[in-house]
Amino acid sequence: MGDTLELGDGRWQVTVAPSLGGSLLACSLDGVPVLHPVEQAPGAGRPPVRCCNFPLIPFSNRIENGRFRFNGSSLQLARNVAGSPDAIHGHGWQAAWQVAERRDASCALTYQQEPAPDWPWRYRGRQTIAVTGDALRLTLAIENLGPDAMPCGLGFHPFLPRSGGARLELDAAQVWNGTAGAFPTARADVPAALDFQDGPPVSEREGTDHCFAGWKRRAMVRYGQDSRTIVLDGCEATAYAIVYIPKDADYFCVEPVTHAVNAMNHADAAADGLWTLAPGAARQIDMTIQVKGTRTFTNMKVRVPFT
Repeated sequence: MGDTLELGDGRWQVTVAPSLGGSLLACSLDGVPVLHPVEQAPGAGRPPVRCCNFPLIPFSNRIENGRFRFNGSSLQLARNVAGSPDAIHGHGWQAAWQVAERRDASCALTYQQEPAPDWPWRYRGRQTIAVTGDALRLTLAIENLGPDAMPCGLGFHPFLPRSGGARLELDAAQVWNGTAGAFPTARADVPAALDFQDGPPVSEREGTDHCFAGWKRRAMVRYGQDSRTIVLDGCEATAYAIVYIPKDADYFCVEPVTHAVNAMNHADAAADGLWTLAPGAARQIDMTIQVKGTRTFTNMKVRVPFT
């Protein structure tokens, strides 16, 4: 499995695997799982990995058939998940990251992507993972190290437990009009079957695999069985959220991301969140996961994103 880092502060226990995509293998608070490990599909030259969060860099979700155009050039990305014709989740989740900093309750990881025929840009990724009090805090950054502008985006891919009568509350203005695998190209009003504003049971929304736009950068998961609430906050730059609730699974996902699914193939990629990173430029996102009791949570004020 490779070397792992154990982070903790007396309450949190987080296992980080730098060599396995900089992923989190386990995450619990006071002995209770906060994130849920799930086996990932094997990639080229990589065995299956069981993890509960991984970084999305230099793009989120998938690129249809691994093909897109940028600045007049056509690119064909390598297929990186067995059985799929698409390029999925970028490079970072299948890369070996290096430990740049290490403390008892935090670490910083980096990795560097060299130019290749299917991705001719050189860049550096950096992520930090820290626990304190009732919060797990993650950052993810990308820096363009090459001489040319580079298309990119970032995101987080946490897996949440579905047990205990989990209910998901997420308020969004719009949703893309199809599942991620259908590569939707238009936004629509949120239909009742995809409306999470009032916190429906996750079990009633099986089959959801959609990209939400204009979300409030906050999702709340309430577990009636033990009166816990997991509060997941994105940042201003994570303008989109992927909600994935597979059928007959013991987990689901809420993924704060910077661009829509397959945005690099949209007519206006920038309008749908794709970044163009100038040489030497860098961008960063962050995500916070807090665990609250019901009584504590009712006194919290919901953060309004910057506009």
